[in-house]
This record gives sequence, structure tokens and C-alpha cells, in this order.
Amino acid sequence: MTESEKLHKKGIEAFQVGDYEEAKTHFEAVLAAAQAANDRKKEAEALNDLGVVRKELDDIKGAFEALNSALDIYTELEDAKGEGITLGNLGKVEEAAGKYEEAIESYIEAAAIFEELQDAEMAMYCWQALSRLKMHRKDWLGAIAAYEEGIAHLPDRSIKKKFLQKLLQLPFKFMGSPS
Repeated sequence: MTESEKLHKKGIEAFQVGDYEEAKTHFEAVLAAAQAANDRKKEAEALNDLGVVRKELDDIKGAFEALNSALDIYTELEDAKGEGITLGNLGKVEEAAGKYEEAIESYIEAAAIFEELQDAEMAMYCWQALSRLKMHRKDWLGAIAAYEEGIAHLPDRSIKKKFLQKLLQLPFKFMGSPS
């Protein structure tokens, strides 16, 4: 394991326990190492991680800067998965900043990328984030539609898909059927 990989691992571990300052320090070190080595992919990964950490530290401006830089690099590298992940994270920052329409666009674009890559699980996370945002804005039908869209892209034989479909049907069972 390289020194950069060790720093990245430490950054993730710090993030997972909520030590965002330590995570930020590690991700900044990974970024510096990636830039020194001219490793554009690792640079984009570090910027993406920094964007997420900065959001948690309420540095919304810094989060936007890091995530937009990561997105530019992933686009340049034609790394669709990296673009999708970064767009999903950008949606979270836009949502935190009250930029709801931009967040909606980022979540939809991220979901579309993951659907194109046939990564149903990641697409579902994007649709769930969109559903949660729409519920927060009291757009109940939009929230249900977004959630159903996410479920629709799961494999048909998936236990998760069957469970979520049944869960969505529950409110209607309590309402009764029309006479």
C-alpha cells in the first residue's frame, strides 16, 4: 500500500467516525501527493472526498470548489462513474445551500449516468436522495415518483426491489379499496 493510499484510508476512517478535521487533513495530503505525481484520477478522488468533508464542516463554498474541480477532471478523463459520484455529492451540497433546483438536476443527472452504466444500486441512491429532497419540499407525488423510479431500475429478482415495492404499497392498503 502506497503512502497516498494509507493517507486516503486514514481519511476515510476519520470521516466514518465523524472526525472531519482529521479527514480533511488526510484528504488534503492525498490531493497534494496526487498533484505532485500528476495523477489526475487520484486528484479527482481527493477533491471529491474533500468536497464531502468540507460540506460536513459547513464550508459550503469550499465544498463547491472541490466538487466542481473534481467534476471537471472526471469529465476530462471521461470517467462516467466518477462524474456520477461527484454529481450526487454536488447535489447534497446544493441541497445544503438551499439551491434545490440545482440539486434536483444534479441528482437526476447522476442517476442517468448510473443507469447508463447499469449500476442500479448507485442510481437508486440518487433517486432516493431526490425523493428525500422532494419530501422535504412537500412535493409528495414527486417524492413517490422519484422513489419508484429508483426501485424500477433494480434487478427484477432483487429482494431489495420486492421489499421496497411492498413498502410502497402499504399506505394504499390502509386507505382501503374503492367501492
